[in-house]
Amino acid sequence: MSTVILPAHADRKITLVWILSIWAVVLFGFGADFARFLHEAPAPPFILGLHGAFSVTWLGLVSTQVLFAETGNIRLHRRLGWWTIAVAAAMVPMGAVAAMVDMARQAGHADYAPQFLGEEFQDIFAFAVCTTAGVLTRRNRVDHSRWMILAAAALFDVGPGRIATNLVFSAAPTNPLQVWAIYYWGTALLLIAMLAWDLIKHKRVMRAVMLGAGVLWGGEALVSVLYFSPAWKAAMAGLVRAWGWAG
Repeated sequence: MSTVILPAHADRKITLVWILSIWAVVLFGFGADFARFLHEAPAPPFILGLHGAFSVTWLGLVSTQVLFAETGNIRLHRRLGWWTIAVAAAMVPMGAVAAMVDMARQAGHADYAPQFLGEEFQDIFAFAVCTTAGVLTRRNRVDHSRWMILAAAALFDVGPGRIATNLVFSAAPTNPLQVWAIYYWGTALLLIAMLAWDLIKHKRVMRAVMLGAGVLWGGEALVSVLYFSPAWKAAMAGLVRAWGWAG
């Protein structure tokens, strides 16, 4: 796959549309979950709040970078990029810790599902891969901008998942397709929109979107299947027991 060089105006505004769409769905999803959050007992531990703060900060930094790029402030865009990288680097281990703490808090509850750690680990892995690719392609505007949107897409399921579980699905999923539909429908819509944009606007799918869709959809399919694996569930339950710390 060769590197594609496009005119500066070729993707004008579409990256901003993608990042604003992510914000809108994530905020709506957390709004749908807000009542449960207010009455959660015991209250979420500090590490979960810290992880949430870092995630919002990272998305805010990426959004600001998109705005700088759209307005031609490339020097500020690049300067802010190193802060974005630093926050992203902290989010990877923090995300793993937060996932383990959150699952340890649920142990013993009627709806305890340790196998869901697969979805959490998939998000962290895809985020790390897409962010790293975004850094490595920072001199190629076409791939760089798409990789950073894909990194945001890797964390995107927190919004659509909350919308689905709070407003649509009341029962636990019963098959892998249902798992994928509940937690990853928003990611699918975003990826389809990116694929459609490339095909309609540029008559081809850009390398970053093709590879990123493979990482995201491949990982999502794998963990959706693992969700119903007794061996995986037992392994994740053992991991939670070994971890022990609930914040």
